Amino acid sequence: MPLRPFYHAASWMLLALAASTAGCDEDAAGAPGASTGAGAAGGGGGEPVPPLDPAACPVTSDSGIDGSLADAADSQWSRDFVAPSTGSLLEDEVFALTAFLRAKPAIQAVLSSDATLSAIGTDRDARLRSATASCGPDTACLRAALAWGEADGATAAAALVAALEQATQLELFALDLRASGDFALLATESDDELVRRAFVALTAALDGTLDAEAESLGGAALAEVVEAVSAAHPEPFGFFEALVAVDIAALLKDGRDEAIRYQPLDTGENAAALAHVPAIDWTAYPFTMILVPGQGPTDVDTPLAEQGKARADLAAQRYFAGIAPLIALSGGHVHPDRTPYAEALEMKKYLRDERGIPEEALWVDPHARHTTTNLRNVTRLLVRAGIPADRPMLVTSDLGQSLYIGYWHGMFGPRCEEELGYLPWRSLVPISPFDACMRPTAVSLHRDGRDPLDP
Repeated sequence: MPLRPFYHAASWMLLALAASTAGCDEDAAGAPGASTGAGAAGGGGGEPVPPLDPAACPVTSDSGIDGSLADAADSQWSRDFVAPSTGSLLEDEVFALTAFLRAKPAIQAVLSSDATLSAIGTDRDARLRSATASCGPDTACLRAALAWGEADGATAAAALVAALEQATQLELFALDLRASGDFALLATESDDELVRRAFVALTAALDGTLDAEAESLGGAALAEVVEAVSAAHPEPFGFFEALVAVDIAALLKDGRDEAIRYQPLDTGENAAALAHVPAIDWTAYPFTMILVPGQGPTDVDTPLAEQGKARADLAAQRYFAGIAPLIALSGGHVHPDRTPYAEALEMKKYLRDERGIPEEALWVDPHARHTTTNLRNVTRLLVRAGIPADRPMLVTSDLGQSLYIGYWHGMFGPRCEEELGYLPWRSLVPISPFDACMRPTAVSLHRDGRDPLDP
């Protein structure tokens, strides 16, 4: 993709430096204060909000994700679809496909009666139960015994598609996957290719989690997990289930339950904001939501970094100026690793308690671990809440991150393509030194178990 002219960014740097000397709200940790005017009550003084024009965010052939994929994802997923559950919230979040494989008696009948799948299941169950006797605490040996590997994953995926097709269940199974939104990146694929790729992705995610937890726990602790899983499940595991059980147990033993902390958000941290959505007149605001990526501190004793506070101040300024009715704070337990503080929750507390923004205007995504997933995860909240996805949202941050996000053709866009597999926006355009205009896409609903802390 072509690089947008960078002289605009240099001009913005000069403007931002000039603005920083023009007067700031002393309570805003160095960030600009709230705009004066009719919408600024409660926000303090300071320079006005820069002109922010949502019309500057058109959808073009070069503005974001492939339009045909975005259209397919938008049309296939359904807010009315009730996702199946395995009974394990962590499994549902990290390895979404397994709930669909367990959900319906008709699918379970296919899995248990097909000779090829049954043989795969018998082999994988035996490998699990003999792993510790053969390997002891040898991490590499345990990994070799339990992992799928690319070849076995592809073979099992092909067998699954064939079995579902033979039982005339493939179309209905694929229809559920499409309606869930959890496989939106595969929306333009045929039914057989959708299911095949979804299962291959599952086995790759299972192997990746096994590798990460083997490294984190060490061989002795991993062997204990394998023994405990085997003892707790004396009956044979189904064809895909053995490594799922090991990975979930390993994540819990390692304390890596970030993916389900604060869930369910709809009845917890985001309940007030979700209840407020139906009452919002979207035509009264140029943007639907202000997305603020988090910035964590460098030590475990500091709840909110000054830079994170400054980003939140920018959002408060825009909120009080009437730019958008909602603010979405995004960031998990990221910096430093295993910190007890979630960036999003600390920014929410700050905006509510110190800047006077009502609870009903504050959304949180306490799971994102990267800038890529800041945008992806907040889009998920927006789309699933029924907030108009055809209207633009605002991405607001400090100058450095705003340039990185807004001029995405240079580095951020390729990073999204590499790490997510797509651009999680239909259009993303820089419109001020601190803001980008973004039009979201339902492809962001796609679940990605390669990062079990933020799938």
